[in-house]
Amino acid sequence: MAKKSPKPTVSKAPISARPRPAAAAAPSVRKPVPRPELPAAQPIQWLWAGLMAVVGFALYANTFGHGLALDDVAAISQNLFVQQGIDGIPDLLKTEFWHFSNISLGYYRPLSLITFALEKEFFDADPSISHLINALLYAATGLVLNILLQKWLPGKSILTTLITLLFLAHPLHTEVVANIKSRDELLSFLLMSGVLLTYWRYLETRTYNWLGWSAVLMYFTYLSKESSLVGLGLIVLMEYTFGKRSFGRALVNVWPFLVVTMLFFLQKQKMIGTLSGTPPIDLANYPYAIEKTKLLTTFKFFAEYVWLMIFPRALSYDYSYNVIPSGSLSDGLTWLGIGLAIGIGWLALRGFRQRTLWGFGLAWMLITMAPGLGFIFFRGGIMAERFMYSPVLGFVIAGVAGANWLLNRLGEQKAPVLQRYGLLGICLITAGLYSFKTVARNEDWKDNFTLFTSGLTYSGNSCQVHRHVANEWINKCMAENNPKLKRQYFDRAIGHLRRSTEIYPGFGEAYFSMAYAYQKLIPNIDSSIYYYKQTIRAASAYAPAYNNLGVIFQERHRYHLASHYFYLSTVVNPAYQDGRNNYENLKKVLNLDVQILPDSLQREGVSALMMMPTAPVRLPNL
Repeated sequence: MAKKSPKPTVSKAPISARPRPAAAAAPSVRKPVPRPELPAAQPIQWLWAGLMAVVGFALYANTFGHGLALDDVAAISQNLFVQQGIDGIPDLLKTEFWHFSNISLGYYRPLSLITFALEKEFFDADPSISHLINALLYAATGLVLNILLQKWLPGKSILTTLITLLFLAHPLHTEVVANIKSRDELLSFLLMSGVLLTYWRYLETRTYNWLGWSAVLMYFTYLSKESSLVGLGLIVLMEYTFGKRSFGRALVNVWPFLVVTMLFFLQKQKMIGTLSGTPPIDLANYPYAIEKTKLLTTFKFFAEYVWLMIFPRALSYDYSYNVIPSGSLSDGLTWLGIGLAIGIGWLALRGFRQRTLWGFGLAWMLITMAPGLGFIFFRGGIMAERFMYSPVLGFVIAGVAGANWLLNRLGEQKAPVLQRYGLLGICLITAGLYSFKTVARNEDWKDNFTLFTSGLTYSGNSCQVHRHVANEWINKCMAENNPKLKRQYFDRAIGHLRRSTEIYPGFGEAYFSMAYAYQKLIPNIDSSIYYYKQTIRAASAYAPAYNNLGVIFQERHRYHLASHYFYLSTVVNPAYQDGRNNYENLKKVLNLDVQILPDSLQREGVSALMMMPTAPVRLPNL
């Protein structure tokens, strides 16, 4: 009997005619991305911070008896607004930094000049007080910097102290601290450190009072020096590296400082009428613009700066023409600079992206080197050690972090003692060598004669150094009564001035010093006139040459010629006070105002000097 196949089972229809949807997966809920937390705040190690302040102060204690040197004279004793004390502050707020020198560099840095005016008001501009204040500001820098590093690197007090110590001891800082005029650099760095510290406190607490204080400090940082603009990059760098924010978020967060920046530059434009100024055509101080080698020389100077940060031995106050010849494609140092720029830039970018300490240091160094390198690239200006004041910190951070990494690698493999004590030993030895050099270098800044003669050691090919040294011998010659010594000093002055004009044949200021020496020291009027004419040919806007020619004409009783040359001195430089005083006095006493020289006197020319009137007019001393 055949078997029946089983009946297939028929599915029953559901009770509900409404179809059921298939079971759906649980909807995904986007979890909020937690805001990156800052490193756990640690108590400030005030002992280490205070010790760094003491070290910074002690390193420059041997400057307290120093006088004025280099640009101190122009910025303080020859600045009429500074000499007015408190009454001059309103004028300082609305004039360029070098307003009295008949050039417009576009520098608006009233804060340091205001401090000089206050010192004039209360201490009669005593240089000892000014040097003491610089040392106190440097001590404050050590204190604030160490606290800031403790915030960035909590629990690493030894590491932060070593970084601070190396920064403070670095000999490249002597120009900034030992030279009173460079207080603008001191204040800029100190206030920028305050900006970073207060902004970090804002990130820690989210208290807007800290953000407000940070913005206020940023404004005063700009009043110290416009190059503080690089601080915007430092804020982003800090927030990205140590605050663990995204790069985009860190960029957006600087908006309050951008507002402050805009307001400051509006104020600058309103007060001095320019943002950039007009650099003079001057081979002595802007040689690479004239020689059209700005780009290649920028790379060459990058190599020079890196070398000085590593081995700060051959230091000089002056790097004018022709200490460092222009960069060129046939110059090995230029190619080294190009290679270093590419290599350090690549390392900085890599380390920055990984948020490493050494990457932070290299990025800081490159950001803060921008103003000094920009001075060459945009204006064709010369090298200066003060431009490395802030970059030294980045160099030290990168160096300490790199050495620490290398010693840890070596210690793990072969020498545990290196891992434990190697970094401490290397940093202390280096800081000791740096400190010795710094204290010794401070002595060069004692006065102009000491400073200028020290420049002959490493900048013997500088036209400016020889002119500066010559001017000091001229001063000594004027004060000397012994005829034999007087002649020796005169010969030394003329020798340095001739060397200066050999280096730079068109150096008007050197010719002026020659003319002055022949006018006042070993009188030779013909030679004096010749070199004053050479001055005017080389530098037609050099007002003292016109003024001194006017003095020669007046002493020879050629009053019309004297009035004309005094007038010309006021035309080429309206701020030149000696020429204006002489011009006004002659007009007042003799009612002479010779703005356009008559044809008869033009034909007379210099020969008029030899024509003595029979009855000279008696004039007051001008």
